[in-house]
Amino acid sequence: MSKLYIFGIGGTGSRVLRSLTMMLAAGVRVEASSIVPIIIDPDASNADMTRAVSLLNLYRDLRGACGPQGFFQQEVEAALPGYRLPIQDTDNKRFSQFIDAGTMSPANQALVRLLFSEHNLKAQMEVGFKGNPNIGSVVLSQLVHSPEFEQFANSFAQGDRIFIISSIFGGTGASGFPLLLKTLRTGNDFPNYNLVNQAPVGAVTVLPYFKVQPDEESEIDSSTFISKAKSALAYYEDNVRNQVNALYFLADDMTNTYDNHEGGTTQKNDAHLIELLAANAIVDFCEGDYPVGQTAYKEFGIDDKQTSPVTFSSFYSGTARTLQQPLTQFLLTANCFEQQFDHITSQGLSANAKLHLDANFYRSPFVSNLQQMLTEYREWLREMKENTRSLDLFNLETDKPFEVVTGVQASRVMSLKSNYTLIFDRLNSAACKIRTESQASSLVALYYQATQKLVHEKFKL
Repeated sequence: MSKLYIFGIGGTGSRVLRSLTMMLAAGVRVEASSIVPIIIDPDASNADMTRAVSLLNLYRDLRGACGPQGFFQQEVEAALPGYRLPIQDTDNKRFSQFIDAGTMSPANQALVRLLFSEHNLKAQMEVGFKGNPNIGSVVLSQLVHSPEFEQFANSFAQGDRIFIISSIFGGTGASGFPLLLKTLRTGNDFPNYNLVNQAPVGAVTVLPYFKVQPDEESEIDSSTFISKAKSALAYYEDNVRNQVNALYFLADDMTNTYDNHEGGTTQKNDAHLIELLAANAIVDFCEGDYPVGQTAYKEFGIDDKQTSPVTFSSFYSGTARTLQQPLTQFLLTANCFEQQFDHITSQGLSANAKLHLDANFYRSPFVSNLQQMLTEYREWLREMKENTRSLDLFNLETDKPFEVVTGVQASRVMSLKSNYTLIFDRLNSAACKIRTESQASSLVALYYQATQKLVHEKFKL
């Protein structure tokens, strides 16, 4: 298999990468030898981006220590520092300074004033383009000439694929997607351009799925989201069609209203169903083959008998099959660490003795990192559940381990043990079959194999 390069543009790109990383941690498999995330965002302090970067680093640290053990199956590469394709020369600058409007001839200055409002020309760019794709299209045109883009192109090989994540109702994503796509398809001044030009390219275009509070001091106005999306779609019809092999559309008319933050450390939206589905589009793209010069258009639907909250039963069988088993296994593991940590780290669990998992190991940085990942996983699920539209996959409050899947009655098993004592029994049984090279890999393999058996027994997955 070959690599998958994922370009995450703007805040939506980072939030989708966060959901994808959670899916990969749980063991969702993408048909690629490795995944290479590349983030495009002028706002270096965007909290959505810094959170995604921290999670990617945590994932790579854990996988580096334990290897692929069911959980953390997919290799993720950091091809660029901080996974970022940096945008130069935007800090503490107005747009007019970026384009050197003051040094232009009178005729060119008149043209600039025709194309850009005075408000546009005075716009500060360090936290992004604030819903102005006309500014973004100019600023982002520099990307192809950066050393980091050349580094990406140098590493590109025959058979590699590309996927682009963007929103269509803001500034960075709406401008960045068509510009990046044009570069990938027609650019010829970077290494391996012939391979990049011919590579399979998929993209998910996220239409409005949330609103922001009205704020007269902010340039972001959610009342313009729909009109901006329509304008972008009209442009895409003429300029994107047949340039991308698979184009996924996602939107939701049942929206939550977030605080209005233009960017920086305060832009940190809760996880949303749409972002999980956008991440799932990446899985779908890698499973397909697409004719050259044609675009496959894809949308996502849920069971219209149950619009909210969304549960596993709302999905068609393919999506449920992709997500339900790995997400359930990882939650069972997370709940063990959350609710039974003292017991599962003691010698009272015979699996620990069998695998030589002692007290020193359970105090190690690896276990601390694993606990952090599992805690963040539960928080990610909680955010989606409490958002609008609610994604209610699991009961996150129960202390009964097999009452976790929303709307699903767990099956009985032929055993005198139940609840956590049944989990402990399956952990002890699984330990007898594990042959790994390190304590870290033994621990992860232990929980993957035990929960795999349990979800089959209890949920028929």
